[in-house]
Amino acid sequence: MRIKNPSIWWVWILFTAVLFIPGPGGARDLNKVQEIDIEGLDRIISGKGRYLLVFMAAWCTPCIKELPDVNALYENYRERGLNMVGISVDFEGPAAIQPIVDRLKVNFPVYWLGEAAMDAYSIRGIPFFIFIKNGEIVERLLGQRSKNFLDKKIEAFLVHP
Repeated sequence: MRIKNPSIWWVWILFTAVLFIPGPGGARDLNKVQEIDIEGLDRIISGKGRYLLVFMAAWCTPCIKELPDVNALYENYRERGLNMVGISVDFEGPAAIQPIVDRLKVNFPVYWLGEAAMDAYSIRGIPFFIFIKNGEIVERLLGQRSKNFLDKKIEAFLVHP
């Protein structure tokens, strides 16, 4: 079969490209919550660099209220070397926190570790933050914090050697 009008062919190609190639907010921008174990998380955070672990759960109202501010701070500081990692401690698996990650458009990676995280990192409540420099824990924070408070903490964390 021969196409009589080649310009219609190009219109069709462009139309399908617009429909099926994800753009901003499309499939390639999704942050899929992955299951991880303690050893896998330790491998991520044990190298050089500065990491902020954010422990959360879908049932934790303070965690969810704080998450948009935490996400905004990550956007502000990631270019300056902040590596942020979300850790879900939900009992139900990755599917519990995924709708919240999607709805709030969380841009940092989020992993599901479940209750194993509570024991491994001696966590007694959430939201919970652990600041890590070059594989060593330098600070632990329990409870919901204001954006301003977290901004100052992260700034100091990135500036001090």
